[in-house]
Amino acid sequence: MEYKFKIKIVDCRKKDLETIGFDKSYINKAAEKHKFKSIKICDLSCAQANIIKQTALSSGTDCAVHRDVITGKVELSDCILSGSVNQLHKISEKLKFQPLKLSILSEQIKNLLSPDKLEPLIVRDIQISWKNRPLIMGILNITPDSFSDGGSYYTKEKAIEHFKTMVQQGADIIDIGGESTRPYSNKISSEEEIQRVLPVIEEIRKFDKNTIISIDTRNSSTALAALKTGIDIINDVSALEWDNNMINVIKDFQCPIILNHSKGTPDIMQNNTAYKDVADTIYDYFQKKIDYLLANNIDKSKIIIDPGIGFGKTTEQNFEIINRLKEFTTLECPILVGHSRKNFLKETINSDDIENLDAATVNVSQKLIENGVNILRIHNVKVHKILLNVIRSFL
Repeated sequence: MEYKFKIKIVDCRKKDLETIGFDKSYINKAAEKHKFKSIKICDLSCAQANIIKQTALSSGTDCAVHRDVITGKVELSDCILSGSVNQLHKISEKLKFQPLKLSILSEQIKNLLSPDKLEPLIVRDIQISWKNRPLIMGILNITPDSFSDGGSYYTKEKAIEHFKTMVQQGADIIDIGGESTRPYSNKISSEEEIQRVLPVIEEIRKFDKNTIISIDTRNSSTALAALKTGIDIINDVSALEWDNNMINVIKDFQCPIILNHSKGTPDIMQNNTAYKDVADTIYDYFQKKIDYLLANNIDKSKIIIDPGIGFGKTTEQNFEIINRLKEFTTLECPILVGHSRKNFLKETINSDDIENLDAATVNVSQKLIENGVNILRIHNVKVHKILLNVIRSFL
């Protein structure tokens, strides 16, 4: 019988190094040598791109650039720098001493490679750590026309009953909304929105003062009334674009804010879904929003970003965002994704049956967890609690 070596592909975690008897005093450094990453750097001059490529080659790895960088026939080039974490640290150190502002890039790469970049979120006296676990945000729509459960919890009694059920099933946050923002939906007045949500929030806070609650609204008057009644987080589907006074409410209360990317208002957002690059466009959009909030003295730890699955995107674009979610982690804000039972899943599985949609949602949730999501905004809390319990067994 022909002799064969036993050979297999592994991810090379610390545990794998321990099992082969590797020196424990050096194990953290060794893990960096075996962990591979790729970094995309945008809008480099040819000179900058050439220096980075040569620095990568001298560190035992490589950097992909535009084919005409070497001849200088292009004005700017993006590049993809790849290597082990250890190699990327070495490249960062070498770039410190290079001209053309590459010392700034050196520091950015160093920060990008630093673990646990996210600061804990403080809500009242609750400290939320983002390490190793996404939170479950349960959806409570107090509307007659939401795309999945419109009318199901429209009365105060039914809404409160569903709130209690989701908390019992393991929801970390409950997101309460009084206006449907599904594609092609029409706006309602803030007065009507307040009449829908405020009685429910008031009743909830009589018996539950601990559960974190967010208000899903684009109206500053609704946000203000809800904050005064006891909610903790504003979830603005318009990312502060709908109501200019929303920033003042956030500043006054210093509350966490969820910024959702959408392309226009709900009634027209699906009419134009053209993007040069959907993930890059959303990334740039969030960078500007984060800078705006920081300029208004909002602490970065209070900013949560949501790429807006289904808000002015095609089915293909939604899946591309999910696949490229890790790119948004470099913005150093917690990432929320609301994909539950949405139309892109209906189109994918060719079914609008709730049970089938929940199964599809859970499958997407698993991919999102692999790609670094911090909050899953979903309808079915029970199945997601099971999913998280199973996934944590692999950690």
